Amino acid sequence: MKQAEITKIVNKVYPLICADYNSTALVDFHYNIYERLSGEKGMTGEVCAHAEYDWNKDKIYIYTSRMFTEEDIIRSLIHECVHSTQSYELYEAYYKCKLDYETHPYEIEAEYEEEKWKKYKLITNKRVKL
Repeated sequence: MKQAEITKIVNKVYPLICADYNSTALVDFHYNIYERLSGEKGMTGEVCAHAEYDWNKDKIYIYTSRMFTEEDIIRSLIHECVHSTQSYELYEAYYKCKLDYETHPYEIEAEYEEEKWKKYKLITNKRVKL
């Protein structure tokens, strides 16, 4: 999916998601995490996340190389928006308890909320009540 298409979807659905989740996080676009962290265009690596929330900057990074569908974009926005409303201290504390991504309560909550992505789907040009 092209950057312009991704941006268009984000601009339409993200204000609705922010309102529903009471989030103030801003969205920033990068091709992938490697380019973002290195600052070098074309930088790649083995695994790339779809998106990431930066607790210090209250910013969601969308990695455009991983956005193939409207669903990918909306799920990523919801997931990271949920993180933006969670406690960073508790988020880190759970990992110190030897939990991994699959068993971390905050990740479980964010993945659960992702399932509501159809509420924001643009294809119908109207929001769906769940």
